[in-house]
Amino acid sequence: MGKNFNLFIFVDPRDFSRYDECMKIKILTLLSLLSLSPLSYSLETVTTGEEQELTQSSMVRKVNWKEGYIWPEVRILTVLDHLPQDNLNEFLNFETHKTYIPDMLESKVIKKISPNELNVYFEMEMPWPVKKTTHVTHNLITKNTDGSYTLKWNLVKADMLSATDGFMRFYPYKGKTLLEYVSHIVPNSSLASMFKNRVADDVEKSVKKIVKHLNNTLNKRENLSATNQKTNNL
Repeated sequence: MGKNFNLFIFVDPRDFSRYDECMKIKILTLLSLLSLSPLSYSLETVTTGEEQELTQSSMVRKVNWKEGYIWPEVRILTVLDHLPQDNLNEFLNFETHKTYIPDMLESKVIKKISPNELNVYFEMEMPWPVKKTTHVTHNLITKNTDGSYTLKWNLVKADMLSATDGFMRFYPYKGKTLLEYVSHIVPNSSLASMFKNRVADDVEKSVKKIVKHLNNTLNKRENLSATNQKTNNL
């Protein structure tokens, strides 16, 4: 990585004045681009048909069944109400994930490697006959040359997974954000084939919950900030 970049700052969203101030700071600028391996996509891959589908249904879902894998890779496109940096900053409050992501029992940062690199622990409820599963992911945050932000993750350790690779990319899009969510999970359980046909539905369900949380939370924060500003001007 190059040396000329701004450090990412974690901000408590309850501290509105400091949050608003820090929202004006760029998360980071990297001189070298991160390769996203076979999971890599760019905004140019959004076809005219997908844009039309976004307009009509607000979400595009693509399911790729790779040869030799039990579970598919799932790619979802959807539009968020606010700007990329705002959405990313809110999503990085990992401790709140259990309040809105389905089946999430626990989520917390357990190691901060650098300002833009961290390990996160997740504990999730599973359908019968499995009670729950735990895993730790390595997460890397980058700002890209097109003004988008990427949160990329891969597996560090898990009790029932061989791999989990994916990313969320927040693109500037018509004054809002185009969210690209890509996930490919490789289970190591003999029971995994029981759930293969529900993977895409579960990913879509989770993304819908994420979208709802980001839109609602940022709308409320924006409204509260406007109210406070009016009060201060009295």
